[in-house]
Amino acid sequence: MRGMEQAKCRNCDSALTGEYCGACGQRKGRADLRLSEALGEVFDEVFSWDSRLWRTLFALMFRPGLLTAEFVAGRRARYVPPFRLYLIISFLTFLTLSVGASIDAFNTDLDSESQSSPMIIIDSGPGEQSAEGEGEIKIGIADDDSPQWLQDLEGRIETNATRLEGDSGSFFAQLLDYLPQLMFLMLPLFALIIQIFYLFSGYYYLQHLVFGLNFHSFVYLLYLLGQAAALFTEALDGFFLFALALYLPLSLRRVYGSSIAGAVAKSVAIGLLYGILLVAGFAFMSMLTLALM
Repeated sequence: MRGMEQAKCRNCDSALTGEYCGACGQRKGRADLRLSEALGEVFDEVFSWDSRLWRTLFALMFRPGLLTAEFVAGRRARYVPPFRLYLIISFLTFLTLSVGASIDAFNTDLDSESQSSPMIIIDSGPGEQSAEGEGEIKIGIADDDSPQWLQDLEGRIETNATRLEGDSGSFFAQLLDYLPQLMFLMLPLFALIIQIFYLFSGYYYLQHLVFGLNFHSFVYLLYLLGQAAALFTEALDGFFLFALALYLPLSLRRVYGSSIAGAVAKSVAIGLLYGILLVAGFAFMSMLTLALM
């Protein structure tokens, strides 16, 4: 009597030795699957992913550094991948920022119907007046000896800045549109700072980048929770700031094995360096926004 014929994958025709194909990864399943069974599989996939998401969010919020430590150890299937997690949380964060900015702009427009907008001057020379009599904004990134392209760029920025003096809403709206790209570009710099401070940790740059992704995901998620809590009370503002200050040293201690004093000292230094880079990045983005308007 011949043995039973071995099942084959319906996708790539490879021999199956389990529930999933070892060649292409497709689930074995059945060709005669009924509607109720198909729906059951869909719900199983959805709730399975949901359980992984909630497990990931819990670890992100209440176990600083665990997601990175698990990634380094190779235990990754039970959690949402760090890059995907960052994309999900950052999307919700910047969407919330955009909606909040739109509401603030609408309220400002209503208030400004009977009030004049305040004039914001970056650098105004004494007695300098534009043709219309308004203060002329001076940026100061070029002089008479600078290349012509830099002088033209400064002129364009100053013209746009002067034009937007009484209506800064469009400037901030466009600036907010560039914010997600800026923060995404800041991630490699944050990872580089971590690598410098833990140069002899034995970790590669990718692992430092995963640390940066998880840390930024926490910061964004904390902001979202803070905004939600602010709808009911402002008493928790101090708690969120304390959680933010505590999170980085606890993460460094778990992932890199730093002592308590070392983790605190390095977190302060990392925060200062990254803060300087953020300020420089925002300044550059502001100039670029004015130049492109």
